[in-house]
Amino acid sequence: MDGPSQSTKRRLDTNLETPSLPAAKRARLSKTDLQQPAPKHPRASFLEDHVELTDTISEWLESIGSDREKRCRSDSYLHASSDDLISRNLTRSAPQMAYNRDADGYAVPPTPGPSYGSVAPSDAGSSRSSRALVEDPYYRDQNLAFNHVYMRPPCDQFPEHVSSLVDQVRQSRDSPGPTLDEVRHDAGLYQLEMEGLDEPAVERYFGNSILPYPNPEDDLRRSDRQPMSRHAVPNAGPQFKVSNPIPDMLYGYSRHQAFPDQQTQLISMGNEMNGTANNQSLMYPFFVIEFKGNGGDLWVATNQCLGGSASCVNIAERLNRQLKACKSSKVKPIDSTAFSIAMNGTEARLYVSWKHSDLDYYMQKVDSFLLQKPRDYIEFRKHVRNIIDWGKDTRLKEIRESLDTLLEESRKRTSEAAKSRPP
Repeated sequence: MDGPSQSTKRRLDTNLETPSLPAAKRARLSKTDLQQPAPKHPRASFLEDHVELTDTISEWLESIGSDREKRCRSDSYLHASSDDLISRNLTRSAPQMAYNRDADGYAVPPTPGPSYGSVAPSDAGSSRSSRALVEDPYYRDQNLAFNHVYMRPPCDQFPEHVSSLVDQVRQSRDSPGPTLDEVRHDAGLYQLEMEGLDEPAVERYFGNSILPYPNPEDDLRRSDRQPMSRHAVPNAGPQFKVSNPIPDMLYGYSRHQAFPDQQTQLISMGNEMNGTANNQSLMYPFFVIEFKGNGGDLWVATNQCLGGSASCVNIAERLNRQLKACKSSKVKPIDSTAFSIAMNGTEARLYVSWKHSDLDYYMQKVDSFLLQKPRDYIEFRKHVRNIIDWGKDTRLKEIRESLDTLLEESRKRTSEAAKSRPP
């Protein structure tokens, strides 16, 4: 039974495949096949939607990255790592590092070893997936500590020379300032608090009201958002770098206006040793200001102040090292102390920085000011103006005298060498 049945089935199948059908029917079937469109892949339309969705997400991420760069524009950037997933607000609650103290009672954090952390900082430019190095939650404990830059508790006593300078900055001024009533009715100041203005607006207001821009013929010079020279930044090694400072405002001196009689000495020293801080020829800086919008982070601004003010101290200390090498009774080191401010539209934090030893840089808070309170506003203005007056008076005189001493010693050595040569 199976054999004949299978044979019959094979014959029927064969008959369907053979050209035994009528010619007209075969023509109709052939014509239908030619007109039938090729089937589309069932995933094609889905993939088109997927591509459009991916493009939309990419554009959104780019906009976030661009906004991040605008909000933290004052420092170099670090490519994002897995650490980015850790919120810095969460890390703030972690216990602080146990600091040892030296013979003078100064806190000395342990220097991180080669395996301390998984992310090495770089000077690479920003990208869509990058963040500012100063925003890293471990920036102080890794990068700054590795380079001997430390934040001291505000309750610690200042060294004697720093305390004396801070007292000078706190003194009353003879020049008239705004009255309490004028501050209360300051519409621009009120706007900073009520409208949550961004960083440029905060900078513009205080640049017009408290932080003066020197005239071209003044000894002082102010640079806005200019990178400090890399050689000015205290970096002990390549593994954990201090973020290259780009202060929102930096006060120092005009090379030609402040040092007209010291040009020969400045040229002989070279830019890396003569106090040059940036490519605008700002010399021997002493005052760093970092702004944030009212939604900005003053913790980050303080990190920027740590690096910027340590760089100011480092520049001045280079001059002191050259003075020590003179071994002359006339030589007196200059005061390498520097000041910095981290602020937004409602609060300002004033810091002072100094060199403690051959290695260590310290920064400590002098005071905080609630800028919407008229008395605090006036006190803040007084501190700022006193710092600027100190910079263009006492400090500038010290630097001029030191450069003159170096030039005199150089000429003396040249003269002695000429006399010692046989005729």
